[in-house]
Amino acid sequence: MLTEQLTDKTETKLKGTSRLVIWDRISTRDIIFEGKGLVIENDLFTVAGRANQILQNLSKKNFGYVTINSSKNDLENLKNKWQDYLIDKPVEEFRPAEFKNSKISEISGLPAVKALIISLQANPEKEKITKDCLKKIYKLDEMPKEKGAHSFCDPNTYTFAYLGMLFGDEKPDETKDATWWLDFWNKNEKKLNWNSDKGIYEVKK
Repeated sequence: MLTEQLTDKTETKLKGTSRLVIWDRISTRDIIFEGKGLVIENDLFTVAGRANQILQNLSKKNFGYVTINSSKNDLENLKNKWQDYLIDKPVEEFRPAEFKNSKISEISGLPAVKALIISLQANPEKEKITKDCLKKIYKLDEMPKEKGAHSFCDPNTYTFAYLGMLFGDEKPDETKDATWWLDFWNKNEKKLNWNSDKGIYEVKK
């Protein structure tokens, strides 16, 4: 049964993950963030994550997610909830965190923020994706020097825009490059607070 697989954290390195967005796996560099795609909250790299995704899809119910950080106890509890549900016992559904006034809720959790920042850092696979796009669409071997030209081929274009949105930047700030964001995250990860009125993150004083 699928429910028995919910405690199996056996991992498989997936291939063909283009446009698949699993924030934790972007942070571990198992997936390259291409600027957009299908956001999945379950860790599909594990048997448990895939089993939970199937159960959720089939039932349209959510009793929690299997993430890269799910403990053995977390998975046992999740399995028990599914087994209770399948024999018609009442089970309270999981309520994901809400980010009031968020412009894009899928990118508003801290795992997403971390993944976006990690995805900005230099990565040969990301560079190949950009070059392949330029070659295929524009017949170019490299990104043009003029600002904004063919920028949709570069995943960083989207990522910088998302981070600016999450932190309330009204216009692009070129001083905030990949290094700046990584340093910012390392210094403030534990201090970030969601401002529900403004719909942005702020650093707690």
